[in-house]
Amino acid sequence: MESAFLRRLETYSLPFIFLLAFAFFLTGLNPTFYVDDSPETITACVLLGIPHPPGYPLHTLLGHFFSWLPLAQYPFRINLFSALLAALVCVALYGFLKNQLKLSARLAVPFALLWMVGGTTYPAALSAKTGIYQLTALFLLAILWALFEKRLPLAAFLLGLSLANHWMSMLTFLPGFGILACFQWKEEGIEKPRIYQAICFLLLGLSVYLFLPLRAFQNPWLNWGNPSTLHNFISDFLRNQYSNMGGGAGLAGRFQQAWVFLKSSFLEFGGLLAVALWGWWKVYQKNKPWALALGVLWLGLVGVVVFVLGMPEDQYYLIQNYVIPVQLFTILFSAWGLQNVLAEKEEASRQKTEKILVGAIVLLLAGLGGWRLSQERQTGYTYDYDYVLNGLKSLPKNTLYFCKGDSVVFPCWYFQWIENKRPDLGIFGLNGLPMEWIRQNTALYHSGLKVPKTSHPVGLESIPTMAKWIVDQNPFREVYLSYNDPNDTTFPGMKMIPYGLGGKGFWGGQEPVLDEAKANFIWDGLRLRHLRDKEFPVDGRTQSLIVRDYAVFRNSLGVYYEDLGDRDKAAINPHSKAADLLQMDRYYDKCLEEFKWAAEWAPQDAQFHFNLGNAYVHLGRLQDAMVCYEKATGLNPRYTNAYFNWAVITLQSGDRPKAKELFGKVLETDPANAQAKRGLDMLRQMGN
Repeated sequence: MESAFLRRLETYSLPFIFLLAFAFFLTGLNPTFYVDDSPETITACVLLGIPHPPGYPLHTLLGHFFSWLPLAQYPFRINLFSALLAALVCVALYGFLKNQLKLSARLAVPFALLWMVGGTTYPAALSAKTGIYQLTALFLLAILWALFEKRLPLAAFLLGLSLANHWMSMLTFLPGFGILACFQWKEEGIEKPRIYQAICFLLLGLSVYLFLPLRAFQNPWLNWGNPSTLHNFISDFLRNQYSNMGGGAGLAGRFQQAWVFLKSSFLEFGGLLAVALWGWWKVYQKNKPWALALGVLWLGLVGVVVFVLGMPEDQYYLIQNYVIPVQLFTILFSAWGLQNVLAEKEEASRQKTEKILVGAIVLLLAGLGGWRLSQERQTGYTYDYDYVLNGLKSLPKNTLYFCKGDSVVFPCWYFQWIENKRPDLGIFGLNGLPMEWIRQNTALYHSGLKVPKTSHPVGLESIPTMAKWIVDQNPFREVYLSYNDPNDTTFPGMKMIPYGLGGKGFWGGQEPVLDEAKANFIWDGLRLRHLRDKEFPVDGRTQSLIVRDYAVFRNSLGVYYEDLGDRDKAAINPHSKAADLLQMDRYYDKCLEEFKWAAEWAPQDAQFHFNLGNAYVHLGRLQDAMVCYEKATGLNPRYTNAYFNWAVITLQSGDRPKAKELFGKVLETDPANAQAKRGLDMLRQMGN
């Protein structure tokens, strides 16, 4: 009976694994795009464009075929491509475990399905950009299979294709691949014609990179770096634009990056990393050469990502993306080590132990699968799509729109070039202004828009000059910003009035005046799908980059009203009329309304509670203000200004012991704070 079951399982295992994995990914698939490079990836696939270096030509070509599917919107189609790739990784894993590592079908099936519930492998199957890493994992397995089967020319061809997808990852695997090829050379010997054949097949696979210059000659809207010349092509291929990425972290930063990797890998499959390390040791005891070769493959990419790339802390999420392919080794070594243990047992004991292992892995699958579906699915993920669309909808016609951040710039490209939304807007990603291809294509897209041209390459230092030139040379277009701080190095001296998820810029002698009806209309018309629906969880990165920004701009509106109230308050004198006092109170009431909205929208942000406390102080509601300051310091125990303001109104309320405690808190975080010292001196004098 059992053998018949195993035969059926072996017969139908491949379609079973594919359909189960693909269906599982479909239940969490993103309908729009995630807040990463996915909008750019989707735009490149649909338009057959050239994304940021190194261009990812193979993924772009394959993704273009998926853009033809008559299913929903373009983002869903390219996201579907990622889901398909992840399901194929599960299938390839099963084949490798069963045929190369000699696991039984009933043990290989659950091990292969672990890929669909990983902490990074699952979300990587739900959106467009991370499909690149799924394809890398698929190539890694395919090349390993070819080397295990001693098919060197095929392995070389697959390596060439993989380099046309993500050469930076595959390059780190070359030492391990080389060791495996040397084993084959030693065991059987390799004739020179076969080596030449392998080199030819490698170049054939790598020839996919010719797509970049050939397509660049046609000048697609997305033509990053314009690799139509040899210089530009080499610069893009070598990612010269990111050449300074390796020097951003010291020794402490490297250890912190290593910790991020270890923690992520341990949690990837519910602690299976510990079993994998034990499994590697078991393999090493029996087959040192293979264990060493695969260990080099395992650690190659990890070593480069952790110890060579120096990334700022806010980009540590990239570590988890880059090392997605090496999570394969957690599964491979876990399975291989257990297989070695089972092989040492007698038949009856082996079957009993195997059943226990299968049950344990199935339980792990069920637990991780349930968690992923409940906490990490993206079926309601419309956050970045709606955020940027909300910003575009609030802009007047023919506006100059200056943007910051990939989470805004890339979606703007998608909306204009693919969905043809707001073609009237002159959209400028500020960090992209030094790139000639962006300015050239912007001028082509907007025939009446004046865009600066340069006779030589320029760097980031040119951004303020170019941005000011665009504003000056297009005087009949209003200026709007996608961010709320115009007084940075880009637009010094500019004043801004917040309207929805952006702000209108005013120069020089222009006095900024808010159109309240327009501002209220914009906020009332924003589309806020799923943002307060507990059924659709919001991850931390989306929370900080997208969701919090709604509160940031609402808070900016509150600051505007607060400034008006402070202006009127400073002008109050004994001859002021009642109407002046009422107008001042009206401004403070409005600022209270806006600060309250921001604090309720982002209740874990101390700044918004602090501002709300200040609004209550303006209106004389000191008890309410104390509650807000207490919340702010609870969220940020080193919030000096909140402690100080709380101390002042506590003193005004007559609670001297509490005021003394709070002034002391100020000095704990800022020992040189002169105002807190004066407050304590005042309390001593009052005590005397």
